[in-house]
Amino acid sequence: MIQLCLRPVPQGKKFMCRIVRKNEGMDRRMYPTYELSLEEPARSPDESMRQRCVFLLRATKKKRSRGSYYAITSDMDNIHGYDRKATDENYGVLGKLRSNFLGTVFNVYSNGRNPFSGAEQDGKGQDRTLSGTEKGKGKMKKENKSHDLPVRQELGAVIYNPNVLGLKGPRKMTILMNTMTTDGCMMEKRPTQAKDTLIGRMTDGDMSDLLVLRNKSPQWNDETNSFVLNFGGRVSLASVKNFQIIHDNDLDYIIMQFGRTSQDNFTMDCQYPMTPFQAFAFALTSFDAKLACE
Repeated sequence: MIQLCLRPVPQGKKFMCRIVRKNEGMDRRMYPTYELSLEEPARSPDESMRQRCVFLLRATKKKRSRGSYYAITSDMDNIHGYDRKATDENYGVLGKLRSNFLGTVFNVYSNGRNPFSGAEQDGKGQDRTLSGTEKGKGKMKKENKSHDLPVRQELGAVIYNPNVLGLKGPRKMTILMNTMTTDGCMMEKRPTQAKDTLIGRMTDGDMSDLLVLRNKSPQWNDETNSFVLNFGGRVSLASVKNFQIIHDNDLDYIIMQFGRTSQDNFTMDCQYPMTPFQAFAFALTSFDAKLACE
């Protein structure tokens, strides 16, 4: 299942998934967990949706002083009521999602070593070097645990743009990914300098090997008094979190879509060239408040 999550969805296929938010307990309201499951075809008329879903990934929001931080794992231990490796922060971790303080820029990485030793994100989502005083406060202790890992791979970035309509209008987002190789795999990039990151390359105007995706603009519906998109029956509740991702070259090809079906249940569908892991991370960015956009 891990390789299924990390490889692009095969061309011509669509993965239909569900995300469940779990926020029971005192801390879970602020630091919930999210579980991604793949919907499989019904084997019998009596089979429920829950029986058809196969667990893929789990994301846990961690406590951090600056921005949001999610660890995305393939480990089901916590789901079954016990934590086999509670003391090992990297156990089962496939990647991480980090945001800037405003929640407007997100970066997606594989699990690996941070080349910006002693760095944290500035307001633009770029890593900045910590001062000696900050390092002395112990902010580097957890980072040093991964010194034996290879440099992390950058898997994507999400930028939320200011919304002139405020809370009443739909969000505007840009997704950056590395382009695909001739055999249908994503180019592997492990930047060690800020200028070589996805956002750094776009800022410098270097669009080579860069795939730029955007959310499809919803249309205003007078009957529902809201902005709407055609989710093909996969989404049942209007929400500012709902979105569809497209490329400017083909506005009808929905690479990814995400939307709410109930208070804590969501659907997430994705196609080539995204991986389920990337789509899950991009969906997670929708849950955080966007202080500068709303």
